[in-house]
Amino acid sequence: MLLHKSILSVPRALEGRGRIFALDNAGSMRYKGGMRWDELRKSGRLTLCAIIAGAAFLRFFRLAHQSLWVDEILSYKAFTSVEGIPYWKKFLYDVHGPLYSLIMHAWSGVSRSDVWLRAPSAIAGVLAVYAFYRWFVESGRKDLAIPAALLMALSPFHLYYSQEMRFYSLLSLFAVVTLIAFERFLRNPTMRTGVALGISFALACLSHFSALFLGAAFVVYLAFSGRLRGDHLRFGAVAGAIVLVVIAPWIYRELTYLRQIRVVGISALPVEERLRGELTLSRWSYPYALYAFSTGYSLGPSLRELHLVGSVSALVAKFAATLTAVGVLFGGLCASGIVRSVRSGRLGLFLSVILVAVVLVTLITAFNIKVFNVRYLMCAFPLYLALVVYGLPGGRPMNLIVIGAVCAIMLVSDANYLFNPRYSREDVRGAAEVVMGAEVRGDIIFAPGVEEAFAHYYKGTNRIEFFEPASLGEARVDERIATAFASHARIWHIQSRSWDKDPENLLDKVLRRKGVIERSWDMPGVRLILCAPKGGSRPIPLTDFRIGLY
Repeated sequence: MLLHKSILSVPRALEGRGRIFALDNAGSMRYKGGMRWDELRKSGRLTLCAIIAGAAFLRFFRLAHQSLWVDEILSYKAFTSVEGIPYWKKFLYDVHGPLYSLIMHAWSGVSRSDVWLRAPSAIAGVLAVYAFYRWFVESGRKDLAIPAALLMALSPFHLYYSQEMRFYSLLSLFAVVTLIAFERFLRNPTMRTGVALGISFALACLSHFSALFLGAAFVVYLAFSGRLRGDHLRFGAVAGAIVLVVIAPWIYRELTYLRQIRVVGISALPVEERLRGELTLSRWSYPYALYAFSTGYSLGPSLRELHLVGSVSALVAKFAATLTAVGVLFGGLCASGIVRSVRSGRLGLFLSVILVAVVLVTLITAFNIKVFNVRYLMCAFPLYLALVVYGLPGGRPMNLIVIGAVCAIMLVSDANYLFNPRYSREDVRGAAEVVMGAEVRGDIIFAPGVEEAFAHYYKGTNRIEFFEPASLGEARVDERIATAFASHARIWHIQSRSWDKDPENLLDKVLRRKGVIERSWDMPGVRLILCAPKGGSRPIPLTDFRIGLY
């Protein structure tokens, strides 16, 4: 009798708290709309499968439609062997993503096409959607797990990194897995949960060492919640020891890497000596991080526009409607999420991870070690999205309206990323195809800022010149161009990412002064210019060249 009463009390208690379950006349648990409990569970599984299928479609759709960009080429060089340097040595010196490098070293043995090389990131992105769902279930909020999975599946920020040959998608996966392990550890601090936390946390760190922010945040959270003692402290130390042992081979490498950097407060450095000049750190970095977490990089101003912006007020005015809509919707959900997570006892964990990550990235930037970049906050992204999910209204009509609005904004941004060239990565691959189709013997190629990306795609025989116009100055650039015209038929200039190596466009300025522009091509993020010397003779074409590498 007592057992029967206790069973009956569960759905009634849920109904009393505003949940959506009730009992029918036969004593079976039913959804208020009339659906039986077992039917609801089956419906939930089908919905989750549909969401994961949608996440897979988005992440694999047009996976290689954009060219590999500069940072992806750095990852490519990290996991590929070169003559005279065995892979294991590169692996031990890889302080950015050794686990990803190891996976890709084996994966690239099958194929090195763009789509194949980006596939592991897409796979990790899909798995992260399911892991995000499991985290909500594990934390006792199964009622929010489906909306959470849906928003992670559609997230333009997560989609961007799920289609990039970098380690951030893998990091997002293991960051959420670590959060799941931490939830279990919080409930039941034992040797088993401590070891599980240590292993998952170590995998996150090997994906990218910014995952160490999670460890710092966990310590902060345990301290402020009064749990940094007893079994939590004892078995938490076991987890920490596992992480230290696993990442030990790279600790020395990281310290060696830091010694090569001038670690000094950026306020003491002139703008030109900072890693990215005025872009190193700005008061706008923080609101933009929240904006990017919400809509990715493909709604409102593009990344290229942000690099070239002259006035923040003009940029805000240009995209006022978009920025206002995103700010009101996501800002409102975050505010609501903060209130509701306080009631659920979750705000401490959410803010611990988010604030620790922001503070540490700011300190790293302030000492000129790295620039402030949203991707370095990847560990905080799941917590931000969790705040948005917690902020969703509880009433059914309003809940559907708000979720629909969030999904609509995300889908517009997803579509921009997938189809709008304005938001594409630099099309260095397309530039290489044009050059290979129109080059002649004796040409020379200048591609400041994207030389390695261009060399990855270029299969011709002409020389690629490596130099940085900004570091040379106009007079020395003038000398370089004069020398090039004296010994080469024509000059190809791949003008891309000028804000990095040639912010004053010195190369383009000198080329126009000393030569004649024969032809130019415009591609996403790239302006390709073919320049001949003034009064020079026409060179002989390479008649045996063929186009069509892809």
